[in-house]
Amino acid sequence: MQQQGRLLFSEAPAPYLLLNAQGLIQDINFAGASLLGRNREVLLGKHFGQFLASTSQRSFDHLLSQASQQGLSYRSEMQLLHLDGTEFEVLLDLNAEKPAGELQRFRLIVTDITAYKAAYTHLLNDTESHQRQLQAQSSRIRELNQELEHVVTVFIQQLHLPLTRAMNFLGRTRRALGNASDEVKPPLLNTEQAVQQVIALMASIERYMRVRSMRIRLRTVNLNSVLSEIRKNAQPLLAERQIQITSDVLPTVQGDPQALYLILDEYVANALKFTKEKNPARIHILVREGESEYHIGVEDNGTGFHMRQRNQLFGRLHSSKAYEGTGVGLVTVRRSAQRFGGRVWAEGKVNQGATFWLAWPKSPVLRE
Repeated sequence: MQQQGRLLFSEAPAPYLLLNAQGLIQDINFAGASLLGRNREVLLGKHFGQFLASTSQRSFDHLLSQASQQGLSYRSEMQLLHLDGTEFEVLLDLNAEKPAGELQRFRLIVTDITAYKAAYTHLLNDTESHQRQLQAQSSRIRELNQELEHVVTVFIQQLHLPLTRAMNFLGRTRRALGNASDEVKPPLLNTEQAVQQVIALMASIERYMRVRSMRIRLRTVNLNSVLSEIRKNAQPLLAERQIQITSDVLPTVQGDPQALYLILDEYVANALKFTKEKNPARIHILVREGESEYHIGVEDNGTGFHMRQRNQLFGRLHSSKAYEGTGVGLVTVRRSAQRFGGRVWAEGKVNQGATFWLAWPKSPVLRE
């Protein structure tokens, strides 16, 4: 049995050493001698620390001291020396044998981890390189976004004046023609509508860009005051149509007044747009309070939509030949709500109206 155990020790694939209490090599297997690059007879009686790099010798002595005092297994990475003096990385597993509370010897397993350390170092270098690349790409993307925002802003500003002049010219021409023939007036009206659509598109994009760069902060906002301001600004549109706008008592919430105005204003404008054929048009603002959020809905009796189209919402559903609009406004609504942890959705039936909902958290958390 003892001979079999001796054979297993000698032939073990892992470098295996037995050290006495002072750290001298009492026994070593073939794998251990091969790792140290010396004959077994030369190694016996030598202190294992002398085969370590100078930077690891003190650490090894400390490891021996800990193991002898505590009688536990310890693991540590150190550097061994080749015969030519070059260093290589090893992992030491040291176990103190104390059968009767008195240190008898140490069992030491040595694992060459040079390849592992090289791979680990390579991985770290690759990771650092990728992080630098990502940082550079992020910086470049920020620069491109800023450049794009600047270009779009300048483009919109530059278009305002010629479009306004075009609208004035078309209006004056139409009025100057008076009772012109049917061959003349329709093209003028169509051209005027086309220019109005471009102006509306520019306004939507301008609002979207403003939301992207909006500096928001949380404060107390009375939604009744927000709705009152929206109705005041919509008076020119309301004066030309029969529209009933009613509302539940709206809550006071935590949020940004600009963002909340933008969302509700877009919802009301959307309701006005899709009730153009209704007389009278009815718009009602609903409130439902949940445990953690308020649900604010803008309900109308307009054209509605089929619920199969609900995944297409917050983009334009109707042909621009029938209704003006671009869908950019609802995209802006979604983005604005999400920055506070809010949600948006809609419900509707064809020719029976729609309700566009905003779920606003009672304790919003700002998100970029």
